[in-house]
Amino acid sequence: MARTIGTRAPIALLFYTTGNIILFTAAVYAVAMFPPLQQNAGFWLAVFVGASLIVTAPVAWCIGGCRLAAAWRKDVLAEPSPLASEPTRPI
Repeated sequence: MARTIGTRAPIALLFYTTGNIILFTAAVYAVAMFPPLQQNAGFWLAVFVGASLIVTAPVAWCIGGCRLAAAWRKDVLAEPSPLASEPTRPI
């Protein structure tokens, strides 16, 4: 279990950071281009950024698990070695 979390956390952190960058940029554009939000721009930016921090965390954790599972499936498949005439692992 510790190995799973230790491997899953860096993958999730990459998706978490990327997701927050995308949502922050979308929030800045939304506040800048939507006139009713411009009056209280600081408040709405704080709301959008806070919501993105909360929403992105579980989404990134799930995506990290999916990517980890895909990497594990690739390791499980037996592939023939280019240097050998038969597979190096039992199929």
